[in-house]
Amino acid sequence: MFTLLSDHKILTGFISFFLLSSVACQMIAGVIYHNMISESDNMSDTQNKLLMECKQKYANYYKLNGKMVNTGVFVDRFLQTMRFAKIRISRFTHISGQFMMLSIFVTGLSICFSLAAGNTLFQIIPYYLVSILGLYLYFSVSGFVDVQEKKKILKTNMTDYLENYYTPRLEMEKENAMEEGIKKREKYAKEFFEMEDKEEKVRMKEENASMMEDSVMGQYQDELENLLEEFFA
Repeated sequence: MFTLLSDHKILTGFISFFLLSSVACQMIAGVIYHNMISESDNMSDTQNKLLMECKQKYANYYKLNGKMVNTGVFVDRFLQTMRFAKIRISRFTHISGQFMMLSIFVTGLSICFSLAAGNTLFQIIPYYLVSILGLYLYFSVSGFVDVQEKKKILKTNMTDYLENYYTPRLEMEKENAMEEGIKKREKYAKEFFEMEDKEEKVRMKEENASMMEDSVMGQYQDELENLLEEFFA
């Protein structure tokens, strides 16, 4: 009975490929979300690239919009745009379902070809078994991985961290930067006024020196005129 599967190796290979691809897509999405959930418990020191990217984007939006950031919407959008191998992670579950449907479709074609070749219903039972077992495996993995539930948990963890831990930290950094800027401006202003005082003192000294020089020259001129008057008298 099961020799029919080996007799149609190409069709059997397609069925197996689509079935395994369906399971793999769900497993990939599940593993990515699971790792992010584990890392989200300590997002302040995380080395996860996606979470680090999320923090950086959130900080940029926060600085640009001045606290006007809807964290829930931001996290939803970020989760929708996350990619693995240039494919959005949110689409892996849809791709998994498409592969499962392709597996069933190829199984149906195999049954049609087998009936056209004169095989009996008893002989094509393996294809029915493959379809049933494939569906059972698909839904079992789907329930075990539970991508949607993991996505909800991840969203909750990320929103909680960004709102209750990261936002106060950004606000504190902003206040520290403002205080540092004020101190720098005060320092520059002080240096500027000190420089102006020095220049003013130098200018006053130069003016005093010039006045003294003019006074001395005036005295010399007066003495010279007196001498000339006495000489010609």
